[in-house]
Amino acid sequence: MVMNRRGQYRSNSSRTSEAQQADLLLLDPDCTNRMVETPPADLFVRSPTTIDQRAVSSIKALSVDRVAALLGVSTATVRNWVRAGHLKPVCERPLSFLEQDAVGLKAAIALGSLDRLRKRANKSGSETMGIPKEYAASSRLVAIVDRILSIADQKQLDVNALMFVSALRWLELHGEVERTAPTSLFAMSTFDSWKRESVRAEILTWHCTLRHHHSEVYEAIYSSMNDVVADDILGLIYQSLSNEGAKSKKGSYYTPPNVVIDALTHTAFYGQTFLDPCCGTGQYLLCAARLLNLSPENIFGFDLDELATRIARLNLLVAFPSHDFQPNISCLNALTELATEQMYCNTNHLLGQIDFIATNPPWGSYKNSPYSASFTNGINSNEAFALFLAKSLTLLKQGGRLSFILPESILRIRTHADIRELLLNNTKLTHIAKLGRLFTGVFTPAIRLDLIKGKADRDWSVSIAENGSRRYEIPQQRFMTNHHYAFNVGVTDSEDQIIKKLYAIDHLTLENNADWALGIITGDNARFISDTPGVGMEPVFRGSDISTFGVGVPRRFVKFEPAQFQQVAREELYRAPEKLIYRFITDTLTFAYDDKQRLTLNSANVVIPRLPGFSMKAALAFLNSRVFQYIFTKTYSTHKVLRGDLEKLPFPIAAADMSAQIEALVDECQDHTARRAQLDELVYAVFGLTPSEKHEIERTTESK
Repeated sequence: MVMNRRGQYRSNSSRTSEAQQADLLLLDPDCTNRMVETPPADLFVRSPTTIDQRAVSSIKALSVDRVAALLGVSTATVRNWVRAGHLKPVCERPLSFLEQDAVGLKAAIALGSLDRLRKRANKSGSETMGIPKEYAASSRLVAIVDRILSIADQKQLDVNALMFVSALRWLELHGEVERTAPTSLFAMSTFDSWKRESVRAEILTWHCTLRHHHSEVYEAIYSSMNDVVADDILGLIYQSLSNEGAKSKKGSYYTPPNVVIDALTHTAFYGQTFLDPCCGTGQYLLCAARLLNLSPENIFGFDLDELATRIARLNLLVAFPSHDFQPNISCLNALTELATEQMYCNTNHLLGQIDFIATNPPWGSYKNSPYSASFTNGINSNEAFALFLAKSLTLLKQGGRLSFILPESILRIRTHADIRELLLNNTKLTHIAKLGRLFTGVFTPAIRLDLIKGKADRDWSVSIAENGSRRYEIPQQRFMTNHHYAFNVGVTDSEDQIIKKLYAIDHLTLENNADWALGIITGDNARFISDTPGVGMEPVFRGSDISTFGVGVPRRFVKFEPAQFQQVAREELYRAPEKLIYRFITDTLTFAYDDKQRLTLNSANVVIPRLPGFSMKAALAFLNSRVFQYIFTKTYSTHKVLRGDLEKLPFPIAAADMSAQIEALVDECQDHTARRAQLDELVYAVFGLTPSEKHEIERTTESK
């Protein structure tokens, strides 16, 4: 199946979150070019601009969105290039550009004269095409697809025509048609003896969309299709032909067949109707046809990609070789055009009538979404997968089943609280499986969520599967009582009891009790950062330089010139008499004490706790403790240390009485592991933990 993630990969907000900063670092560790949009004013001070304002009333100007589309990058990248001086706006409010300037920059990138921008631009600028790595194990399949890709690249073939020819040969291999004359592949008289009128009708309709092509150029494609080695080989060819830029824009990422099969076989299904609202080339539809014992007229698929739906229709026809039928697969936007309840909508009969919906929906948010409130079903996040989830619930029968592949972020991130609340109030969650990094080139881990439409009883339990082996059950009611309805699926009942005990004690939090700062974003580390100290330069520390309780030997140096940097925190936060520095990209809480006013890059953030009764070092002891690591691991389970998560950690008020004792141990912790154990024992005592609870915490955090 082609996974249609058409949402733009950009934030709904004009301000930067730490989560966006994390994605930036993972894509661009040196942060030399890519950067998210403007962060909260208390974290960053934007460098002043020197661009003159000019009247644009008589000049054709392009908006930042238009320029981003022209260059094949995000709007955030366009803003970065403005700050770096690579692109000069004609007007700042609203930000707009001369068309010739944007076209000129695009030409410079294409010619390689701005090679760093070409490399740093997001994936929509990539020209790579190839078979998804998930299929590398099938040597025959790889050989066929690679041969077709090579011919297509060498001869610069039209994708629509190439897929048409591939489909003809594929149908011939399945006995649906015979080539009766050695004439043009694009002359319908070349093919005769159609087995079914419905298949012929599909090909004739497709043929009408073709431009004039020289048949001999495509003969090599036709002869390359010499074997049928996969149910959806046409979809795989189509996916492989898409360059990385097109995949980034459309979200065309192939879903491994084993994932689809598992989703459909795991669900106890006894109904008659199946629907995939984002069907692509029909991988889910094919599995439903093969595994669910359905009649073809009861299988429905919808997608925005017209060529993908043509392939899906042929796939389904071949899956039912003894039926002459018209597949219920259409090219439309399932969010705005499917079963809208508006007059003349010819799919309204599907509302509340589907027994089983399964799909891999679009991932990503729709900035400036065109969807009105009538299409969002109460979802405010603008996240595509959340909108498709809500839409699918309107199509399901009471008692109907649903299985979605989703980003793991749906489980906990506050942005998705509304869709979680909707699910908890209207469905019985049956199964949540963590699938890890499922898609090549996509960093975000995936999950599979299965559910039944209908109100859950108070004793309803959700089956959880982690890492393919660890399985347990969690009461769904627990999620209802969590902050922002978080699905804390990594926590068993016994672990949940420990966490509740930790929070039951009288405590303070860092929310409204700390100052925060992100590290410096230079915009061009090659220009500003040096491996050796120079005149006027001082050490600057990265996340990798930070260890538990201490800061390492300086390995990078910078001349602190805030006006030259892309983004920078207020200087007084870096120069505070004492502060804590922590790693940002990590799954382990790693905090160090600093009283030397040192600078940090944006993989190392700053917090200055102001907790009543807690010294800086006492706060440090808790942040580095096993107890806090246990809470972080079980509650947040992320590769990023976010401010919002740190602000929820419980600092026991009773600990203020032993602040001096804690500080004495902190001073010795960097060089004495035994002192860290003593600190942990003090923290255990403050929380009143039993030996068995301590053992559980130590077992969980040992690897950390």
